[in-house]
Amino acid sequence: MNAEFPRTRAAARVQLEDFLPRAAAYAARRNYVESGHGNVSRLSPAVRTRLLLERELVSAVRTRHGNGGAEKFEQEVAWRRYWKGWLERRPRVWSLYREDLAEMSLGGRAEEVAEGRSGVAIMDHFARELLETGYLHNHARMWWASFWIHVERLPWQLGAGWFLRHLLDGDAASNTLSWRWVAGMHTAGKTYLVRRPNLERYLAPELMEANRAGLGRLKSSTPAECRPEALEPPLPMEPGSDGETARLEGRRWGLWLHDEDLLPEDSPLAGMRPLAATATATAGMDAAGGSDSAIRRTYLRSALDDGATRASAHFGIPCPVQETVDLAADLAAWTQEHRLESVVSMRPFVGPLADRLPSVEAALSRHGVRLCLIRRPEDRVAMRCATGGFFGFWKRLGALETAG
Repeated sequence: MNAEFPRTRAAARVQLEDFLPRAAAYAARRNYVESGHGNVSRLSPAVRTRLLLERELVSAVRTRHGNGGAEKFEQEVAWRRYWKGWLERRPRVWSLYREDLAEMSLGGRAEEVAEGRSGVAIMDHFARELLETGYLHNHARMWWASFWIHVERLPWQLGAGWFLRHLLDGDAASNTLSWRWVAGMHTAGKTYLVRRPNLERYLAPELMEANRAGLGRLKSSTPAECRPEALEPPLPMEPGSDGETARLEGRRWGLWLHDEDLLPEDSPLAGMRPLAATATATAGMDAAGGSDSAIRRTYLRSALDDGATRASAHFGIPCPVQETVDLAADLAAWTQEHRLESVVSMRPFVGPLADRLPSVEAALSRHGVRLCLIRRPEDRVAMRCATGGFFGFWKRLGALETAG
């Protein structure tokens, strides 16, 4: 179960360089689940926090292997962009999930399965790996989610919530929509069923041999009934934020740094000069009253510390990290301390942090302070392309980025 997940941008760049020679073989080896996970990059937590940008990964593999030389790896990077773009245009899917989750609790059989006490040894192995490391190989995530939904017949929302509390790389879009896909709710006719032959093909032999108990339960799994909600048309694209930065010139504004985007020195704000900066570490409370696991909180705090250090060096001002439970009140107090007129941040994606924005805006406005949220241009491109399925997204994304 030993796997390294870089907690700083410098460490992430070193790990990317280490992975590049193996990127061309990614297509052939990516589905195999092995101890240590050496056949995948293990960079997803760094991408989730934007210690590394998606475009940096793509540029690095193309420089090393040429266009198309590691296309499957590029597509896996694009999946995260697709999920985010798709959910940004359909935020009600997240809202409905949160409403459902608020009515549920993790007890009884759900708690036994989540804690690795299901009686199916390999699924219990994966549950313990998640609890102990904050990570699972993507194929193992699919197997475990399918086991939860289609074998145990447990609510997908509870499983998705459990993953999001523990995964170092967990974000609302990739996590929620992947669980919906396994349940058969995202793509019509696409339910993912875990099968013993698939496990035997892709699981490392030593893991398979040590965890055969209970595999008979997988023989007769059938799709659980998970009815998709009626989707509304995608929201129109929001106005661009290019003019927002121009309006800050000559004003007293401060930079707010959070763990969804820790690369302000390579962002639309890079050339600007805030008067003050702060970074906030939040408790990550979810709709069911749970909170992020200790290992996830520790990872995100380490990444946040690194982002704050780099932001301080880049902008030439202190950027202290503050632990906060009442984000709105703490940000408002910070603005008053520095007599700020505006707070500027990279826009959080649909998810737990974005859910707090209305209260943040209200608290700031009571002091006459404006919240200005900036969207990265590449995120706007992803939103524009995420109108249907992934492969349509992939084609449109390639055409737009080639043209641009």
